[in-house]
Amino acid sequence: LLPYFSFSIETDTIKPNNPLRDGDVLVSGRQTFSLGFFSRKNSIRRYLGIWYHNVSEQTVIWVANRDAPLNDTSGLLSLDSRGNFGIYAANGTSLVWSAKLPAGNFAARLLDSGNWEMSILDTCKKLNP
Repeated sequence: LLPYFSFSIETDTIKPNNPLRDGDVLVSGRQTFSLGFFSRKNSIRRYLGIWYHNVSEQTVIWVANRDAPLNDTSGLLSLDSRGNFGIYAANGTSLVWSAKLPAGNFAARLLDSGNWEMSILDTCKKLNP
């Protein structure tokens, strides 16, 4: 399995209303793992997965949409404050894979362990003395 990507974005986190588009790659803090869309060799089908970052032979360790690959590079991974978290095809118009979260201000973070963690964003405001 070989990932296809154009560049890595400077974060390990997806936040609400800031989708990860096909061609973008999240990289864990210590650059151990990557998360993004990829294709298997000699295939046009696209998958969202996690693989080891910076190794000579790319090794995918997790795939979200194994049973529902995308047919092109129009995919995006989106998270919103209503708890909708999913992979969309056709630039966000067709849901392919999803996980329902409670409504809230969540973020998804790729850890150096290879785990993908969902957490609530800190909404507390700093008070002035």
